[in-house]
Amino acid sequence: TNLRDIIPKDHICYLMEDVIDQLDFSSFDEEVEGPGNPSYHPRIPLKIIINGICERVTSTRKLEKLTYENIVFRYLSENLNPDFHTIAMFRRENKNLIKQCFLQTVEIAKQLNMVNFNKLYLDGIRVKANASKSKTFTKEEMDFLSDFVDKHLKEMDKVDEEENKKYGDSTGEPKIPEYLTSRRKLREKIKQILKDMDKAKRQMDKAKNKVKKENVDKVNLTDMDSKMMKMKKGIHYEQAYNCQLLIEDKSEIIVCNNISDSPVDTTETKPTMEKFKQEQNVSLKGVEVFQDNAYSSPATAEYYENEKAVAYIPDPVTTKELHGKVKDIPKFHNDNFKLDFRRNQAICPAGYRMDFIRKEVDKENGNWTNIYKTDKCKGCEFQKECVSNKEHTYREARINPLMRKIRLRFKTKRGVEKYNQRFHKGEVAQGHIFHNLGYREFKCRGIKPCENEVNLFSCAYNLKKIQIKLKERGQSLREKIKNIFFEQFYNCYILES
Repeated sequence: TNLRDIIPKDHICYLMEDVIDQLDFSSFDEEVEGPGNPSYHPRIPLKIIINGICERVTSTRKLEKLTYENIVFRYLSENLNPDFHTIAMFRRENKNLIKQCFLQTVEIAKQLNMVNFNKLYLDGIRVKANASKSKTFTKEEMDFLSDFVDKHLKEMDKVDEEENKKYGDSTGEPKIPEYLTSRRKLREKIKQILKDMDKAKRQMDKAKNKVKKENVDKVNLTDMDSKMMKMKKGIHYEQAYNCQLLIEDKSEIIVCNNISDSPVDTTETKPTMEKFKQEQNVSLKGVEVFQDNAYSSPATAEYYENEKAVAYIPDPVTTKELHGKVKDIPKFHNDNFKLDFRRNQAICPAGYRMDFIRKEVDKENGNWTNIYKTDKCKGCEFQKECVSNKEHTYREARINPLMRKIRLRFKTKRGVEKYNQRFHKGEVAQGHIFHNLGYREFKCRGIKPCENEVNLFSCAYNLKKIQIKLKERGQSLREKIKNIFFEQFYNCYILES
């Protein structure tokens, strides 16, 4: 029986098949040339893994089982049954091919007119690492464990050496007494167990090098690249990775992703947007970017100013205003000082103008503020309330003009309405990935293999979006995708000619 006759014509597996079959497998074809048993073509495990994510199945053992029992998986695997080791190894090692597949889904969405790069939403999700919190150690704990293992291994080797000198070969004369034989067998068994400690010791040495090199407080021996992070609900902490998802406005397609071990989002804007610019060969000039207050920082504001992008990122004060908690801000707080951009002066709540004095830069993180001061403080009726330091008779206002410029965008009704769309569009992807795809924990260990997983679930998410859009338009999946690839190859042929 032809499996195509059983599977519905609008099933996502056909879309998946057409997208993956168009990838460039030339490097694989060169690698497997020559004698030896034939390898599984990489398109087979790639189809199996992505379809598994769409069906909420990420276990490689379950995926292997489904190639025997499920007609869709059997169709995608071309009636072959790669074992779970093969599938797991493919997921861990084929970075370029998996990334190419993700970028292909973005390109298809562009060809279907589903993408709008003029309005982007950046949001981060914390995905749990394949690591136990109990395997996280400080430098002092690692030193203690390393010394403990060394000491016990040396002691056992010393005892064995003394017994060999005293009793000779156990197969000859004199024989080791029976009570010592049982003890020696026990010791051999313990040594066998402690062979794993050698591996643990190597891990600890590697972890100690990481502590020294990266100046971190703790390292997890199971997955050294992961960090302890506060999860989304803020109730608990887990070993996790910070995954950034860049969503476009028109169809909520993931157009770029990035993974890091940073527990905070303030440092993630520039690497993610630079990656997006490089992959899509676009500029951020005039692009509206929406992010939550976790990204608010002088460095982020300066980056978007240099890129000439229009950023909507609420700072802590703006967040309070958006939630109706503006009364919580003290009257003479720095954020209540207005800024005259034309004259480069600050205006205090009492109405006095403050001149620019200097620019102050934080050496640790590079964040900066302008400092403004006035000589009117001494005779001001609000001096005691405004100047908190009793030793000073004047007040300094520390303001970053670029962050203040972003805040002004939230002062208009249109700006607030635009930003509120972020909740309906920017956070759709993370909800879909967590709840519909059920992807809450990485299966691989190490930041590079986990990057492959980010591209895989981004690919699965995009394919679902493309399938829904084609169904809404009443278009045939196969015919439309074939037409897209025909146009791509035709355009490449014309350019080469």
